[in-house]
Amino acid sequence: MNNSPFDRITQFVLRKRQAYRALFAPGPATDIVLADLKSFCRGAKSPAVVSPVTRQMDPMATGIAIGRQEVWFRIVTNLNISDADLFKLLDSDNSGTD
Repeated sequence: MNNSPFDRITQFVLRKRQAYRALFAPGPATDIVLADLKSFCRGAKSPAVVSPVTRQMDPMATGIAIGRQEVWFRIVTNLNISDADLFKLLDSDNSGTD
């Protein structure tokens, strides 16, 4: 078995995706948790937060919302990435061209 850095990275990414899918296996509890996280992390709406007091965008609250949204996108990406997309992504990282 080849133990190149690329192979180790590939195995790491595949194990990570498998762990996300095992943790968020389809079922009623998963649906409830993912719906809650989607709402809390502003997964389906803009992270921009307007202050109810000043009626202007609140940069601190917006930054917090962006951080939450990044977590949501990470979860969803790890749950939904296909084998083909995963290997395409890994291959582009391994090609050395940007």
